[in-house]
Amino acid sequence: MNERLKPYLGTWNVRRKIIDRLNGSVVLFEGQAFVTPVQFEEHGDTTADFVTLRSSRTYRLHGEVGHVAVCFPDLTEFIRIGNGASQRVAHQCGPDLYRGRLFFRGPDAWAEMWHVQGPRKHYVSLAHYRRA
Repeated sequence: MNERLKPYLGTWNVRRKIIDRLNGSVVLFEGQAFVTPVQFEEHGDTTADFVTLRSSRTYRLHGEVGHVAVCFPDLTEFIRIGNGASQRVAHQCGPDLYRGRLFFRGPDAWAEMWHVQGPRKHYVSLAHYRRA
């Protein structure tokens, strides 16, 4: 198992706020994330425009020398997480550019911030994870 991943295994409470800069709306997510040696899975409620829907996302994790590869379910790579307490990551998805910052505050909390821009996307997302 990758040593970078070991302190983050387990169940996490997550809260996310997304500010859509195209239409000025705010989207909120609240739920739980589950981290295993091979997978990151998130389930919860997403609320936008007074409507709440169940939502989820799943990534595959591959521990490699010096980093953890975070992959989509089809195993294409999304990002790589290194050893720094604060990291910059990026992913080009077709015409959309995802630029992120990861903040590892210790074994009981981390946060991620994303700026996403593309022809039909322009939003900022901030998520906080706390050990459940």
